[in-house]
Amino acid sequence: MERFAPDAMDCITNRYKMLKQIMHQQPVGRRQLCKALGFTERMVRAEIEHLKSIGLIHTTPAGICLSLAGLQIINEVDLFVPSLFKIQSLAEHIKNRYNLQEVILVPGDSHHDEMIKRDLGRVAAAYMKKCLFPGCTLAVTGGSTLAEVADAITDGTGFPNLMVVPARGGLGEDVEQQAGTIAARIAKTIGAQYRMLHIPDKLQQATAEALKQDPYIREIADLIKSSDVLFHGIGSAMEMANRRGLTAEEIKLLQNRGAVGEAFRYYFDEQGNIVYEVPGIGLELHDLAHIPTVVAVAGGSNKAAAIKAVLEAGHQTVLITDEGAAQAIVGLQDSERWYKDDGKNRN
Repeated sequence: MERFAPDAMDCITNRYKMLKQIMHQQPVGRRQLCKALGFTERMVRAEIEHLKSIGLIHTTPAGICLSLAGLQIINEVDLFVPSLFKIQSLAEHIKNRYNLQEVILVPGDSHHDEMIKRDLGRVAAAYMKKCLFPGCTLAVTGGSTLAEVADAITDGTGFPNLMVVPARGGLGEDVEQQAGTIAARIAKTIGAQYRMLHIPDKLQQATAEALKQDPYIREIADLIKSSDVLFHGIGSAMEMANRRGLTAEEIKLLQNRGAVGEAFRYYFDEQGNIVYEVPGIGLELHDLAHIPTVVAVAGGSNKAAAIKAVLEAGHQTVLITDEGAAQAIVGLQDSERWYKDDGKNRN
């Protein structure tokens, strides 16, 4: 297509960028679009007229808005985005290196552009619905990226007996970003059942063991551990240590042991080794071996080391991330002479 009609590829890419910008900023004016996209006013005016004529946008006194048909088109074009933005080879490289079933990349870097995190959530929400099936149990963790997934997921699945559960307790963070809240929001949107785990994510070992004996807690924990699909975030070690309220001694220990990434209350070093674990109730790392679909959703070049550390541990089947994180991950591989690794020599 690039050789045959390069101008057509440019047109598709520009229209995709414009529709996405309208979706994130609506209602939005022409001048705002020009500034955000770096397009000329003449170009923006012409594209708006075309998009309006085919029913993908509509104008209001407040500005330009996306139509339902426009949103549908964006979701469909998302399937071809890696090829459009020439990032498919990057996804394939990471997929082979970490022996993953699938790697989905979103253009851009959410560390520098907050709207890319919304795109990450939207793409992950669409993939989540593809993973569900009648009678399945979906587990989700908390955090800002999974909250974007809950924001983006659309109504209904048509499947009976779906169950959504939090993979862990609450972190004491914003209620909207807690695993239980995210599980409930997703369940209500898709018409599923849900169960809650009303306990903190950080517990003393003795407290955690005592709570595990409670019949209600044990029932919920067993349900979580029998999940069919898991969507989880990945955090930078020091950021998650502070959010969890770890002591100064614990934080120093993490630093001394080279912790860079965190998932499921486990802290990992650059090689994917567990260097620290916070006691709690919910999914344990060994439970992931029994979950058929484990999807990590995390982005941003600033999180590349954390994402790489968790991938090195080898428990994921799918990674949904952004271009900024992917490029940084491959850069980290290059520095360790992994650039030509095809995945066959994985430890």
